Amino acid sequence: MKSPELPSISAHLYLREEQLRQSFEAQMLAWRRLNAECGALLRSKGLGHSHHRILFLVGSHPGITPTELLAALNITKQSLGRALGDLKDQAFLVQERDATDARRRPLKLTETGDALEKALFQLMRDVMFKAYREAGFTSVEGFRRVLVALQHVETQQHDG
Repeated sequence: MKSPELPSISAHLYLREEQLRQSFEAQMLAWRRLNAECGALLRSKGLGHSHHRILFLVGSHPGITPTELLAALNITKQSLGRALGDLKDQAFLVQERDATDARRRPLKLTETGDALEKALFQLMRDVMFKAYREAGFTSVEGFRRVLVALQHVETQQHDG
């Protein structure tokens, strides 16, 4: 006797297009809110949101290389080079040669860069903490899981 096929998880996931649109809009507006929280501090240093993303990733992953940043940020080499140059010029980060592989050029925050990254993260952390508290404890892990899954979903590419 053939065993019955189990229904796929997607058979139980009834997401209508309107729900997906609302989720995307909420993500867009939330990202705008988080960026706005940091805008004044960034502007006071002559920096923008691309600089902030670099500071965050270098602060979270000391020793990350420009190649790894390119992959994480999905920006052009020219854009990354310009932003890294700004951050180096203002002494927010340094780039050194790797002791074991001279081709690697790991990035690290300076004390000043670390202080700025921490201040920026604190601004975002406060907003996120309040939002998580309002959404409820059970929402936090589910939200994180959706965001992680979005980073790894395989999709069919469409040509415009």
